[in-house]
Amino acid sequence: MIIDVHCHHTFTRLRAAVTDRFRFEPAPTADASPDRPRPTDYDSCVSDRALRRPAWRIARWGLRLPPPADARTVSVPDGWTELDRALAQRYEAHLFAAGPIERFVLLAFDAVYDDEGRCPPLPAPGDRLGSDIYTSNSLIRDLCRRFPQRFLFGASVHPYRRDAVECVEEVFTAGACLLKWIPLHHNVNFADPRTVAVLRKCAALGLPLLVHCGDEYSLTTQRPQYRSVQPLLTALRVLRRQDAMPCVIVAHAATPVPPLGDRDSHRALLKALRGEFADAPLYSDIAALTAWPKVGYLRRLLRMPELHAHLLFGTDFPVPTGLCRLRRDLGPSYARLAAIRSWPQRAAAACRVLGFNEIVFHRAAELLPNVDYFARRA
Repeated sequence: MIIDVHCHHTFTRLRAAVTDRFRFEPAPTADASPDRPRPTDYDSCVSDRALRRPAWRIARWGLRLPPPADARTVSVPDGWTELDRALAQRYEAHLFAAGPIERFVLLAFDAVYDDEGRCPPLPAPGDRLGSDIYTSNSLIRDLCRRFPQRFLFGASVHPYRRDAVECVEEVFTAGACLLKWIPLHHNVNFADPRTVAVLRKCAALGLPLLVHCGDEYSLTTQRPQYRSVQPLLTALRVLRRQDAMPCVIVAHAATPVPPLGDRDSHRALLKALRGEFADAPLYSDIAALTAWPKVGYLRRLLRMPELHAHLLFGTDFPVPTGLCRLRRDLGPSYARLAAIRSWPQRAAAACRVLGFNEIVFHRAAELLPNVDYFARRA
């Protein structure tokens, strides 16, 4: 089974009709402050600050979406804005298309919490801390229940929540196959005892952590001190000595966004995979590496077959899949691949033609827990 381990399913201002919710995610209310709403006032949202970033503008152009509504005027009877309704249609077209990918891990995305465990309002431009995106675990689980043959539940629980360890156990029991963090945006310190406690719980449950290290361009870098992969590796060294290391998947192979950006995290990760963590449950996905700025790193990993057993396929959808820089690499197959309309399916087909070992595509089915959780209950 080929699984895309890294797929976002975020809306801009959505309150969904989800009746069965997690204990720690009460239903959002429509009477939230229109000027300073909190991310949890919705089931899924994107901050005005994020919507102005170039990455979101490019994605909106690529998906041919209408402009976002003014958050202060959003009041729709069925919970759907025009933009979110269009997003849902695009998600369906890309994620239900035929192709080599059989399942997609849809990612929840918990809110940002400050060091005291408080959740700030959605950030405006200039704010120092806040959630650029939020997608509830309840919404993602509901989608997985409705489409059990297509979607897997990627949970997200911030470790600074008051009862984070119990929340992690709750999402795992409800079918989560991994846990997602972006420390430089979420504000997650791997040296914090609360973070370590969640890592220990993940290890005990067998729940992998999908963590973003290195540069980020679609969300605000609010905690640059948490950009590097080194704090993660330090924490894993300690936990490994204590036989309490969880399975960890580092997103995007910790690559920078600009082709000549800071490569320290990428180099450190590759060194760890070859060296001290070669026999440990440390992996990387290749999500978004078909995007134009990262193609050079995709080629580099392709030339490292000794690392392919540590790589998992992912796309970071709705990040666009561009193949123009790979035209020469793909040769006669280029025209056929470029004609595939589904971005994730196009990326999977292209990576197979390029010559990645098949273990890259099938490892996730062996690694992730709860792969058949929703299908068994259908």
